[in-house]
Amino acid sequence: MPEAQVPADVFEELRKKFDDLTDSQKRIAEAIVEDPDFVAFATLDQLGSKLGLNPSTIVRFAYRLGLDGYNDLQNRVRERVRAQLSRRDDGGGTQTMPTSLSGTVFGQSFEHDLDILRRTLARLNPDEMARVVDNLVRARRVFVVGGFASYGIAHYMTIALSRIRGDTFLLGPREDETAALMLQVTGEDVLLVFTFPPYASSTLRIVHQAKSQGATVIAITDSPISPVGQLVDIVLGVMSSGISTQNSHVPSLALANALLNALVAATPATSLERYRRVMHLMNAGDSFVLKGDEV
Repeated sequence: MPEAQVPADVFEELRKKFDDLTDSQKRIAEAIVEDPDFVAFATLDQLGSKLGLNPSTIVRFAYRLGLDGYNDLQNRVRERVRAQLSRRDDGGGTQTMPTSLSGTVFGQSFEHDLDILRRTLARLNPDEMARVVDNLVRARRVFVVGGFASYGIAHYMTIALSRIRGDTFLLGPREDETAALMLQVTGEDVLLVFTFPPYASSTLRIVHQAKSQGATVIAITDSPISPVGQLVDIVLGVMSSGISTQNSHVPSLALANALLNALVAATPATSLERYRRVMHLMNAGDSFVLKGDEV
């Protein structure tokens, strides 16, 4: 098989081809994304038994991705797991919960947020994050969307981006306003998407429309093979599980802050000057009880 046909990143290949896979193959793909540690070291028979599939189906799946059988697939998953473990080790270890919160629901909630934040850090690829920042810097306009619980993060990201780069627009819940803004989207623009299970159908429709108009679409979502993850140009994977009735969005908000900080670092002169001018106008209008820092 020619080397050029072999995918460099099996997770990216899964994202691109997920819609074209059979139901059995989709189960294998989901297992790889959801539990790569198991797939990395399970025998072919063990994986087949866990998924209720014939081992030959898994082998054919590997060939479907352009790989040289199950061993090749497993080696590439192992590389991903090793990279994640390396990033975990560089994180300085785990922190213990203060005694005053230990054993309480408050402590459980904080522990859960810390855990999914650490697991998100292990997932993130700095090169992909740098690509996102580069696209945000070069875009003529940035449109931001998030449905339901994700709307709050999208709203925050829009405000912060507007202060440091301008030409940033929130696609809100009102369909008439969203439709009017979507008419403006071109190939020079970026759509930044926040979407998590069970995924807002309106967000998926907006992604389809933006792609049809040539925009670069970036998703912050839980999986590269989520409904939106399969469609977009760049995916940043973020954990979003919860311990009660709602999922935690602590990791997605932390990622938003990291992208904002990186954008300022990439364009310090223009972003800080714009921020200074924005804060000057807001201070002149008595927007704050405490005057904002004009830099």
